[in-house]
Amino acid sequence: MQILFRKNKIWIRMIKMSEKCVITIEDVLYQAKRKNRNIDTYKIKKAYSYAENKHKNQYRKSGEPYIIHPLHVAYTLAKLGLDTQTICAALLHDVVEDTNACYGDIEKEFGTEIAQIVEGVTKITELFKSVEEKQAENYNKMFGAMEKDIRIIILKLADRLHNINTLEHLKRDRQIAISKETIELYAPIAYKLGMYELKTQLEDGAFKYLYPDDYKNIIIELEEKKKQKQELLEKTKEKIKQELKRQRITAIVKIETKHLYNIYKKINEKKIGMDEIKDLFAIKIITKQKQECYMILGIINTLYNLIPGTFKDYIATPRNNMYEAIHEIVLGEKGVELEVQICSYTMNKIAKYGIINYLPYIKKEEMNFKKNLSGIHYSLELKKILEDPKEFLATLKSELLEDEIYIFTPKGDIKVLPKGATAIDFAYSIHDEVGNHMIGCKINSIDMPLVTKLKNGNIVEIITSELKTVPEEEWIEVIKTAKAKNQILKLLQTKKEEEKKSIKIEILAFDRKNLALEITNVFMKSGINIKELQTEVTNNKAKINIVAEIRRMEQVDKLSEELMEIPNMIRVIK
Repeated sequence: MQILFRKNKIWIRMIKMSEKCVITIEDVLYQAKRKNRNIDTYKIKKAYSYAENKHKNQYRKSGEPYIIHPLHVAYTLAKLGLDTQTICAALLHDVVEDTNACYGDIEKEFGTEIAQIVEGVTKITELFKSVEEKQAENYNKMFGAMEKDIRIIILKLADRLHNINTLEHLKRDRQIAISKETIELYAPIAYKLGMYELKTQLEDGAFKYLYPDDYKNIIIELEEKKKQKQELLEKTKEKIKQELKRQRITAIVKIETKHLYNIYKKINEKKIGMDEIKDLFAIKIITKQKQECYMILGIINTLYNLIPGTFKDYIATPRNNMYEAIHEIVLGEKGVELEVQICSYTMNKIAKYGIINYLPYIKKEEMNFKKNLSGIHYSLELKKILEDPKEFLATLKSELLEDEIYIFTPKGDIKVLPKGATAIDFAYSIHDEVGNHMIGCKINSIDMPLVTKLKNGNIVEIITSELKTVPEEEWIEVIKTAKAKNQILKLLQTKKEEEKKSIKIEILAFDRKNLALEITNVFMKSGINIKELQTEVTNNKAKINIVAEIRRMEQVDKLSEELMEIPNMIRVIK
């Protein structure tokens, strides 16, 4: 079935995803073997047969046999190069939830590893069926599952991709809810895992249902722009290819288009038209080796003029999700602005598939992979920092969607922080103890307040003291990261508790030798620490003000009685 709609006298044809592409187990096996030599085709076939039998007589809302869904999920993962266990789990991921099979059955037939992945995905799926008020707690638990085995969330992302591509069979309210959730949480998680291709598919699929009119308009306008610039882009591409060939550099040169949801975001966030988007189209150059990237950069800058302020070297300072490339915008043919991206084959593979490139090299017991991917590790750390599930969800959404800045330590180490972060956030990104003992900072060698918002590329030095940091209440309003906020709140709470435990005592007595010494001895014998002591003598009378630390109020009553037993004492006021 085809959907036709008309806009500005142009007919646009869209083919429904579910009807355009029918996946079979042979397709899954072909992709699996193409990507992974060590794939166990027998086990995958066995998992398919088991799932097909269990889902027999079950149908999706589209009317398709239910087995079509796990086949699509398995196919996506096979294309991404996932292992046998994950592909089997993809085929089986709904049997525990939707059939009479249980965890024990899966474990008996396919082993503990596959059973645990299926169980992890089943638990996440059950969470998302809960009532809305429990949603925050559910996301908290989802990240707990991710912490145990990263393949669980990768499978869930593939599951969501097929669901988002078949939303036409659901009611409008469900389409909106699922699309919003996909853009706010699933796509950012894919991005943090470095899985840019999957992130793009999730966003564009959700965008289609969340803002259908904008989606159609952008498709129409983008097609018009492509027609206008096609000749120019091809000419630029061929010129670069010829120059690389002349310089004996082997590389792939291709034209790429900014994906739909990114175009929508840029238009709305910057309040601009599509004509003003400088990176709408890009020339992407993929070469064999890292060092050739800089040679190609030199060639490009000889052919075309660089637009100042547009050069970004993500090879020297990779993004938090492992992305590496060189980006710049140049004045191309006929003075048209054009983005150029340069990367190696390995960098391009990592940019598309992210963490999946590393899964074959990770031991089974290390599948959580927290230490190797700081972006998603930080999200996992939020779960530990923020005990309130609602606060976790709000912070998670904010920080997953937040733009990043790159800040340097004086030794050249890079810390990735959300845009708008302060020196306080930076201090806690180094270590809790650095934050807990900070008293000042230098930004680019200049003394600055700790609440100063940092800019990309700042070099920040945190000045510390042996004493604990004394935080200000106002800091909570300006700091950005959950870790810093959590630590500052703890320090503020400690400060308040200490203030509550302190008590002021005023003593009036006739002045004489050793009076202060006798008073302090009474405090010491009572186990009460004196924090401050001030003495004022007028007309042979001594007024002594003491600030002391107490554990409980009963100590004060007993202390007053003992102080009044000192000779020449007039009164004790507490």
